[in-house]
Amino acid sequence: MKNIWILAALTAFMEGCSTTQQTENTLEKIGMANPASQYCVEQKGKLEIRDEANGQVGYCHLPNGQVVEEWALFRSSQTQCVAEKAKTLIGQAKLTEDQIKAISQAQIVRLVKPGQPVTMDYRVERVTVTVNPINQKIIQAACG
Repeated sequence: MKNIWILAALTAFMEGCSTTQQTENTLEKIGMANPASQYCVEQKGKLEIRDEANGQVGYCHLPNGQVVEEWALFRSSQTQCVAEKAKTLIGQAKLTEDQIKAISQAQIVRLVKPGQPVTMDYRVERVTVTVNPINQKIIQAACG
């Protein structure tokens, strides 16, 4: 009986030391594609990465022969929120996101309740609108 327990313990120990072949690829893609590089390719441009003093910079060679820094090209394609127009939203009630976008010229609408915490990142294409939950009236609107 004692030999059986020793044999079982030895077998368990040896099992723990053995390696198994993994048939499945365990590498997963991490992160996302660079949106500026992706936009360049969508415009049928060719991407070139150059080593410069401050690091690597991507340039997009467009079909018309123009060479543009990829982030400058990407930003130029984004619609920006107009602060003066965003302020005109204040006092209006029950607007849809599409109506808010049309008035403020923003591409993204962030609807929040009074006192709701939000991130402080500034995005030129976004309007942040604070809506009173009781009467659905906009009490604050700002680009970013």
